[in-house]
Amino acid sequence: MAIKYNPSTVDVSSNFAIGTYNLADNPNLYEIARSNNFEFIISDFDNLQPASSNDTNMTKLQKGQEIIRMSVTRASVPHFTQDVIRVRRGNNELKYAGVPSFGEGSLVVNDYIGAGTKDYLMAWQNLSYNVITEKVGLVQDYKKNCSLIEYSPDYQVVRSWTLYGCWISGLSEDDFDSDNGNAPRRVTATIQYDHAKLDADV
Repeated sequence: MAIKYNPSTVDVSSNFAIGTYNLADNPNLYEIARSNNFEFIISDFDNLQPASSNDTNMTKLQKGQEIIRMSVTRASVPHFTQDVIRVRRGNNELKYAGVPSFGEGSLVVNDYIGAGTKDYLMAWQNLSYNVITEKVGLVQDYKKNCSLIEYSPDYQVVRSWTLYGCWISGLSEDDFDSDNGNAPRRVTATIQYDHAKLDADV
């Protein structure tokens, strides 16, 4: 359940209404959003099993979801832009709303060796194109629906998005670097999706 704030409790009588004292006097309104309180979940990760995995203690669906969920360190927020339809008449111009387009997203994960995080992302990418068989996959296999969930510091759901038709169009990863032995290796997935919806029932 999302956090519900009551604007009627805002103190507008303060002489410091434009400063930080107003924030302190209205903590129910000005809880700062944290960028690290989120989860990215692939909701239909069935029929996906990396060839290197031999763990049968979890189902394919459970294991894939859990490993990716626990490995994600950064996820882009879905947004769309609209084409502009321009109509000119005389010396003036009118602008009308055109077709919306959702841009590509990105997902950054820590490369956990034992969990095989990169293996799962590569297996997902292989569903759209397999470099061994040189075949392009079927859309019913490689497109997955995903959820991006934002939490408050006490882990109440603030807002959530559903991303429809997600698939990986590209994978990249950090270079090997012998001079930087303290940095975690991370893998970045470029995610294409058809559209996203901000869920209204949270």
